[in-house]
Amino acid sequence: MNKNHEHELIKAPMLGGYSDTYIKLTKNRVIFFSEDVTKESAAQLSALLLYYDNENHNEPITLYLNSNGGDASGLANIYDVMQVIQAPVRTICTGKCYSAGAVILASGTSGERYAFRSAKIMIHGIQFGFPLLGQDVINSKNYYDFLKDNNDNIMKILARHTGHSLEKLKEDCKQDLWLDAKQALNYGIIDRIL
Repeated sequence: MNKNHEHELIKAPMLGGYSDTYIKLTKNRVIFFSEDVTKESAAQLSALLLYYDNENHNEPITLYLNSNGGDASGLANIYDVMQVIQAPVRTICTGKCYSAGAVILASGTSGERYAFRSAKIMIHGIQFGFPLLGQDVINSKNYYDFLKDNNDNIMKILARHTGHSLEKLKEDCKQDLWLDAKQALNYGIIDRIL
C-alpha cells in the first residue's frame, strides 16, 4: 500500500483522526466504529471492510462498535458489504449498540459476535414522524410504504441472525427493547460475553 493511499485510509473520522494507536490497530485489521451510522460513516466503514477483504479473504476483521445507531440506508450499505465479503467479521460491542448499531453487531460472523459485560444493546423498529406536513396523500403513502419496507428489511435481518421468527421480532420491536449483555446473549444478538 503506498503512503498516499494509507494516509487517505487512516484519516477517516471514525478511526480517531491520525492517532498512532488507531493507525496501528487498522494495520492489524481492527476497526473502531464509535459514531452514528450515517451515509458518510457507512461508506467509510464499507470501504475499509472491502479493502481488508481484498487484502486477505481468510484473515478475520475485528469491528469494535459503540454506536447510537442511525440511518437505515447507511445500515443497509454496511450490512450488504458484511454479507458479500469473504473475510470473517468479528463484531464486539464495547459500550453501547443501539438501533442500527445493534443490527451491525448481530450481523457479524456467527460464533464471532461479542459484547463486553457492561455493554447495553437496544433494538427497535424504524422511528419516524408521520404524516409529512404539506405532502399530498399519495406522497405520504409512498413515504409510509418506503419506511415500512425498510423496517421489514431490518426485522428480517434480525430474524436471520438471532434465530427468532419475523413475527416475534416485529412484536418485540414495536418499542425499544433494551438488553444487557446477558440478555443480548440469550436473545441471540451475540455469541459470547467478554
